[in-house]
Amino acid sequence: MSPIRIPVVDRYLVREVLFAWLAVLLVLFAVLATNRLIGYLGDAAGGELPGGVILTLLGLQTVRYLGMILPASFFLGIVLAFGRLYRDSEMAVMSACGIGPWRQFRALLWLALPLAGLVGLLSLYWGPAATQKAEQVQAEAEAQVEFAALQAGRFLQARGATEGTLYLERLSEDQREMEDVFIRAGGTADRVVLAARRGVQEKDPETGDRYLVLLDGWRYDGRPGAADWRVTRFERHGVLVAEGSEEVAVRLRRNAQPTAELWGSDHPADRAEVQWRLAMPAMTLLLALLAVPLSKSAPRDGRYGRLLSAVLVYVGYFQFLTVGQDWLETGQVPAALGLWWLHGAVLAVGVLGLLWRFDLLPARGGHKGRAP
Repeated sequence: MSPIRIPVVDRYLVREVLFAWLAVLLVLFAVLATNRLIGYLGDAAGGELPGGVILTLLGLQTVRYLGMILPASFFLGIVLAFGRLYRDSEMAVMSACGIGPWRQFRALLWLALPLAGLVGLLSLYWGPAATQKAEQVQAEAEAQVEFAALQAGRFLQARGATEGTLYLERLSEDQREMEDVFIRAGGTADRVVLAARRGVQEKDPETGDRYLVLLDGWRYDGRPGAADWRVTRFERHGVLVAEGSEEVAVRLRRNAQPTAELWGSDHPADRAEVQWRLAMPAMTLLLALLAVPLSKSAPRDGRYGRLLSAVLVYVGYFQFLTVGQDWLETGQVPAALGLWWLHGAVLAVGVLGLLWRFDLLPARGGHKGRAP
């Protein structure tokens, strides 16, 4: 089998776009990583996250968002690269040699098609897997720091769902198990006093609620100064420490679910999630098409003349996808239609943009513009 031969002009355009794309990708990646890093460092400083998992979470979140960064960086890279070619009048020379917009778009496909495949893998498989792993790592990390402020032999003012005073005699090295635990909860009137030989921390996987589970202890209910305190012996008693958000937990689980599981679901939100994942590779190809007419400019406009327009186009496309996903979840758009109506509209805009920007539309009187 003979190797694939890429025409010289195509190689030149691919090289120019590749360099610009990698530069934009590096900038966007740095912005995203810095933003996430600042958030994680803030959580670590607030005692909500151990510092040892920050880099792990940062890497997993990068994989999750890479499927959205790649189409954006590729689109902006094309606009920047073609903008330089227009500024240096190289596009005018290519046009005079018969290399029109359709040939330019065909050259872009050498990059766009493999990139769309990579984005598809990220959005359909690797991204959800990374999200699921990130949730597991963060849940385990939060469990480790839930009682990170605890110190054996000292009283701690408890916060969260159950306010009161907490004391323990001994604490394991991983801070998950306690011995000789004492808890006082309640207001100035009625009070609850708990005393147990052991205690462990647990999290409800369904609701996200966090509990301090006391083992082998006593519960005392009553009012200070009264003689009718109620005493109860228990083998296991859970004390709610922090309430979880069931709505957020369900949303995160959907984002982390494998595409194969969502594909067979009849739930509108699951179908909307699948359509969102499919939209990313389609978006990659359509943005490449839009970039060709959008990047056309006069030499005096400069290399960055169309960059702001490109950013606005990308933001608008992304926002329409978000709205379309919401419509799918609420049933305003049929599930069979998905988000393909939006991609079809963008395709039509891209084709019309090519014809209009390069004077390829039929003129009045039956005359046509320049051939590509």
